[in-house]
Amino acid sequence: MKKIIFYLFIFILIFIVNHIVFPIKITISAIGDIMMHYEQQKYALTQKDNYLSLFEPTNKVFLNDDLTIANLETVICDKLPINGYPVFNAKSLLLDAIKKSGIEVLSIANNHTLDYGPKIVKTTIDEIKKRKILFSGAGYNKEDSFKPVIFSVKGIFVAFISATWSSNNKQTQDNINNTYVNIIPMDNKKIINEFCEKIKETKLKVDLLIVSYHCGNEYTTIPIKEKENILKLFAESGADIVLSHHPHFLQKVEYYITKDNRKTLIAFSLGNFVSGQSRFIPVINSKKKWVYESTLTKTAESIILQFDVLKLKNKISIINTRIIPVFNICFTYNYNNKKEIGYKTLFIEDILKINQKKIFGYYDFENSVKKVVSYRLNKIKKLIQMPVMSPD
Repeated sequence: MKKIIFYLFIFILIFIVNHIVFPIKITISAIGDIMMHYEQQKYALTQKDNYLSLFEPTNKVFLNDDLTIANLETVICDKLPINGYPVFNAKSLLLDAIKKSGIEVLSIANNHTLDYGPKIVKTTIDEIKKRKILFSGAGYNKEDSFKPVIFSVKGIFVAFISATWSSNNKQTQDNINNTYVNIIPMDNKKIINEFCEKIKETKLKVDLLIVSYHCGNEYTTIPIKEKENILKLFAESGADIVLSHHPHFLQKVEYYITKDNRKTLIAFSLGNFVSGQSRFIPVINSKKKWVYESTLTKTAESIILQFDVLKLKNKISIINTRIIPVFNICFTYNYNNKKEIGYKTLFIEDILKINQKKIFGYYDFENSVKKVVSYRLNKIKKLIQMPVMSPD
């Protein structure tokens, strides 16, 4: 009996030291859309490391943090051919690359989730589960799709819940018992209130709650008012972090103080992290000033949003929020005696350090790429007023 009491005392003492007296800190990275356009996949599948080649220039950040979250904006089915816009499909090798790159959590609720219907959503979920990647936003039935995924990172209990405001393919009540996507329309107050109740209920079970909501207008750096109000409503309901996607442009990141005086973090759009929308690059030169503010330039830029979560005396704080800017470069290369298009997502810091005149097939890299990227970096700093950090 004395031994039991002694060991119980030691257990309680260790718990107090680890969870009450000393702080726990974790580093989280959030990135934007992982998109799979056709030419981009063709390029990746000709490379030795296939899809991993799209992540290798930047994944050291994800391999060194404690948690990385991304939006997967494609379905996964090996039985179908690869495809890009308007209906996306990628090989399951993409998920291997995501796993190897240190991306642990995926949102799979977006307007492209139902591109091939409920059956292919199931194959996507099956392949994600095979690789033990955490996910939220869709499920084998309606009830599953609404559930958050809950896990522990270094003793901090985290919940992640994902939803989309719409789908390109209709989802009806007829397939309520089939694979289902968590669709929360922005104009449906009843469904939004139900989702807010789910957020409140989930927050009671965990230390940190992260909500991902795919919504808004595409190709704009300014979120619509309706979107701002809803993301703040999610924070008021209990979310500590709110991440959003869909515009394919970067939008602001801000701290938001809730009515109960919690400091939350909202990212209104993280842009495209890996995509094939950077098609403008081969025609850029210093005389074509339009490219500096063009849609095809803004769809090429993105950030890694990184922050620390501190737990002390059972209280959570979000601290040290910073950004690492990245840029998608498009270039031509020869494959089987044909000119093809290749893609690289690079740290902006690394692009600006390049001193070679000819690289990635460009004869004047200074004027064809670096000037544009330098200009966009200044725009990113003005738009997202958080410290810019080196990837190292």
